[in-house]
Amino acid sequence: MKKSLISLSLAMSSVTLAAAQIIGGQVTIGFGANQGQVNGGALLQLLALAQTLVTRLVPFAVGLAILSFFWFLIEFIWKGRADPEAKSTSLKGMGYSILALFVMVSIWGIVGFLGSVTGINQGGNVPIPGVPIPQ
Repeated sequence: MKKSLISLSLAMSSVTLAAAQIIGGQVTIGFGANQGQVNGGALLQLLALAQTLVTRLVPFAVGLAILSFFWFLIEFIWKGRADPEAKSTSLKGMGYSILALFVMVSIWGIVGFLGSVTGINQGGNVPIPGVPIPQ
């Protein structure tokens, strides 16, 4: 587990370093034709990259939690009859999988609720407050 977390963090840092190159105190972000943009555009591109990574990793994490739940369920059915230790391990694994799914989905729901309360819809923009002008 520790080795997989270290390799995942190294992969994420290498992607970040490949996308954001620090040159002389200025940040240039992008590949190909987009490379070389400086100032606010660079920061926005870095945030867009982070948003894209998170958007693609969330369904992967949910799918991984579902697959792990079914893996532990299969282990519980096949190995649980003969080995009480395998049965206990499988039950713990299923519990952690359900807990992970619950946490991910509830955070998703809280963010959606806060977005609807503040008026920020998914993929939308923040409404700019203004003073109504009488006609």
